[in-house]
Amino acid sequence: MSAMNRIPFPRLFFFLALAVAGGSTPFARAEIIRSFDVDVRLQKDTTLDITETIAMDFEGASRRGIIRNIPTSYRRNNAPYSVYVKVLSVDNGNGGEWNYETSNSGGDLSIKIGDADVFLTGAQTYKIHYTVRRAVNFFDGNAPEVYWNATGDQWSFPIAQSSTRFYPPPGVAVSSIKSTSFQGPPGSTTPAKVEAKADHILFSAANLDPGSGMTIVAGLPAGSVVKPTATQNLLWIFADWWPAFLLPLVSVLFLGMTYFKSGRDIDGGQAVAVEWNPPTDLTPAQVGTLVDESCDMADIVSTLVDLAARGYLIIQENESEKFLFLSSKDYTFIKRPDAPSEAELLPYERKFLKGIFAASDQTSLSSLKNNFYTHLPGIREGIYKSLMQKNLFTSNPETTTGAYALNGIIAGAIGLFLWFIVSASWGIGLLLSGILCFFCAKAMPAKTAIGSKYLRQCLGFKRYVSLAEKDRIKVLADQDPTIFGRLLPYAMVLGVADQWADAFKDLMTQPPDWYVGSSYNQGFVPMVFVSDLGSGMNTMGNTFSSQPQAQSTGGSGGSGFSGGGFSGGGFGGGGGSSW
Repeated sequence: MSAMNRIPFPRLFFFLALAVAGGSTPFARAEIIRSFDVDVRLQKDTTLDITETIAMDFEGASRRGIIRNIPTSYRRNNAPYSVYVKVLSVDNGNGGEWNYETSNSGGDLSIKIGDADVFLTGAQTYKIHYTVRRAVNFFDGNAPEVYWNATGDQWSFPIAQSSTRFYPPPGVAVSSIKSTSFQGPPGSTTPAKVEAKADHILFSAANLDPGSGMTIVAGLPAGSVVKPTATQNLLWIFADWWPAFLLPLVSVLFLGMTYFKSGRDIDGGQAVAVEWNPPTDLTPAQVGTLVDESCDMADIVSTLVDLAARGYLIIQENESEKFLFLSSKDYTFIKRPDAPSEAELLPYERKFLKGIFAASDQTSLSSLKNNFYTHLPGIREGIYKSLMQKNLFTSNPETTTGAYALNGIIAGAIGLFLWFIVSASWGIGLLLSGILCFFCAKAMPAKTAIGSKYLRQCLGFKRYVSLAEKDRIKVLADQDPTIFGRLLPYAMVLGVADQWADAFKDLMTQPPDWYVGSSYNQGFVPMVFVSDLGSGMNTMGNTFSSQPQAQSTGGSGGSGFSGGGFSGGGFGGGGGSSW
């Protein structure tokens, strides 16, 4: 069978306690298990029917009884795996019943035997009868194998004699069974004694120290038992992995409830009418951020084109001998001496101009590489702040999105830790929940009723550009010759720049007066201009966000056979103590 490993923490604490106790006065209490006899009967349906007869000798110590811990949770190929233990009876071997209570803790079924008001000394017998399901694995053509840690290796006192009798299902000859056994502390490959009897196999060991035990392995021919059905296996798998299913489901329900409560736009989802203009009191950067609730690099770069269209600067296209982010073009930005007062600008727009013209009134795009990025946080924060001042969002969308994304990252990181260190089922469940939270973050910002109204106007203008009639565009161009360049940055952030350029085909012969390019001396084509400007904006975005590079510092599971078995391996195990 696949190697079964217990979750390490309970075993670690046990051995630490054992070491402390042993380091002071070894076996000072002199308690000892005189014999630990186990009958393991494999049923046709793969259930193990197990009876443990423990001859305990408290000698001179006064005790109420013993505690028997039987593991139910294992790690198999770094995944959770559970067996199902059902206690049927606990008696004294002569028909007299012991009081007992069971509890689950740390992946163990704990059987506490005895009466809190009755103290015992000397020899006592504890006969524990229980069944175990899902403790048989299959190899080599569905051949079943029982790999069972019969005594457990976490007892705090020695075991003088131990024997385990393995009974196969009816009709299975003992001679057809391949068997082996191990004794000693966990990991030991020291063989225990194995004898084939008429109807069972006898495994035996002697003088097992505290923290040592005996493990048996029995490989049976294929067909010896009836494998669990696919439905039963699915139910068991779900029982093992339920946190991986339940946690994401709970997360979906929570995120859905949160979205319907506070993540939906107020007055959102209404019909969108055609609008001939975008909102006159919103900049392109604000429009782009309002529409997708995120201030992207394209929104920030649109500020450059918008400021140029409003008379604050000139964009001059230059051929470059060096590539700038895979482009052969550089750009010179020239501050207009006759520009309107910057007092009319929003704070983030003034920060943008200050970043562009930090050194002089004329600067190249290439000179801003690895320099302009320091201004981006303040510009982005200013765009969000300006939208909040206009009461377009119920809360800052950057803060809302960031909070959900951060919670998702934290949950995912904890999930990864749990996955590899503690519990795969809980880890995967938490990881999936974190991923859901992270990807739902962008849906959580909500617009106010005013914001929804502005959004409809923006989308109405986008619809107008997409469906623009040539005659109507010509009338607008005759009334306002600057309309193409003035509204171009809005069309860019709304993703309809190509349609906007196509609408002005044959209506313009020169680029806007804020753009200088040598390639248009022999004729101006709006589509070519917009395509070139779009490529230029990508280059500008990469340049604005570029940062200096940091300098580097410094330089499964196996069967119980074929050498893969050991004492403490397989199912079963645990141990116990007195109380």
